[in-house]
Amino acid sequence: MKVVCVLNEPWLHNGKLASVYVLYGTEKYLLENWERGIVKAANPSGDQFDVMQLDLQETSLDTALDEAETVPFFSEFRTVIVKNAQFLTGAKEKQKHNVDRLAEYVVQPATYSVLVLIVESEKLDERKKIVKRLKERAIVLEAKKPSQAELMRYVNDTLSQDQQKMERATMERLLFLCQDDWGKLVRELEKLQLYAGTGATIPIDIVNDLVPRTLEDNVFQLSELLVKRRADAALRLVRDLEKQGQELIGLLGLLARQYRNMYLSKQLTESGYGEKQIASKIGAHPYTVKLATQASRNFSEAQLAQALTLIADADEAMKTGRGDKQIIFDTLVCQLALL
Repeated sequence: MKVVCVLNEPWLHNGKLASVYVLYGTEKYLLENWERGIVKAANPSGDQFDVMQLDLQETSLDTALDEAETVPFFSEFRTVIVKNAQFLTGAKEKQKHNVDRLAEYVVQPATYSVLVLIVESEKLDERKKIVKRLKERAIVLEAKKPSQAELMRYVNDTLSQDQQKMERATMERLLFLCQDDWGKLVRELEKLQLYAGTGATIPIDIVNDLVPRTLEDNVFQLSELLVKRRADAALRLVRDLEKQGQELIGLLGLLARQYRNMYLSKQLTESGYGEKQIASKIGAHPYTVKLATQASRNFSEAQLAQALTLIADADEAMKTGRGDKQIIFDTLVCQLALL
């Protein structure tokens, strides 16, 4: 059967449940959503007696197949959810599984059961016979990380259900704070919708107030303070981050990446590249490039090169123990604020 990669509800085949599913990919939210959808479709009453949850790190594939061949007691279908099906990937297995029995089962599966194999992996091992057999006989769903365009479409569709709106810049900010994590986006968007109310336009201020900041975003704030030459406020922010358990060497690494992005964004912008092209070329998040491009306008290329040299010197000093780390970092903050 053809591999399907979609963002809606793809588990029904010609309006009916399939007997065998393979769910794989790196987008955990999608995997969980598809699993819930299959269980609900197989057991609309919500009765969990005929729903079995198994983990192949703790049990065998034979046990899962025994369950699949057991007639359901109260429901139309017996649903067997089998997680960590690593035998479908190229990963090293902790135990050998009876894949020959599975290969036989999928040719003539029990009509009263729904078997769901789940593995969080970027890809299946296409060389394995069992993978080839499953692609022929089962529904195989790939849970890919969604693109920014797909996430924005999701936000727009969700907001429109409550006649709510959000400007594109606010949406970009929300996606950045959620780190393009679909599960986190769902939770944070629901919170914003409840706070704003039906028919409202959700402003960026509410997003900044209600959605937790990431460490990377705090470093952006730090660099913004340095751009504004506010060394005192920058040092207060550094102390706050230290109280939250952040190491100075880690902050230095993120600060180096931010100034590197500013330097490269300035170079590429002056060479005629757009923000999307820059993001692709330097391998950075589009919103990160947008902020870096805006900040780079406050510096010359030579100043940004000097900033990178100062950061590299501070990094070497910290790693070789040439002084107190806090003094080295604070000195760097003051030097960057003077550029």
